Amino acid sequence: MKNLKELKEAISSKATLVWNDPDPIDGNDYTISFVEPLEDIEDDEDISDYPILIQYNEGMSEAEVFIHEIIKK
Repeated sequence: MKNLKELKEAISSKATLVWNDPDPIDGNDYTISFVEPLEDIEDDEDISDYPILIQYNEGMSEAEVFIHEIIKK
């Protein structure tokens, strides 16, 4: 994702999102099943250095990731 507005739109349209882990582990399913609530952050706020909590691997794992590490599948 490039910015928060794009991420919010992807979530609201129920797009399949994946964590593009910079250090992936073979066999992990990086499909995101949860993104921390983002309602309190303004769309034009720069969150490039702001960690976002996600759950992946069918909800079995979680990580704090940066917005540029989240991609549409």
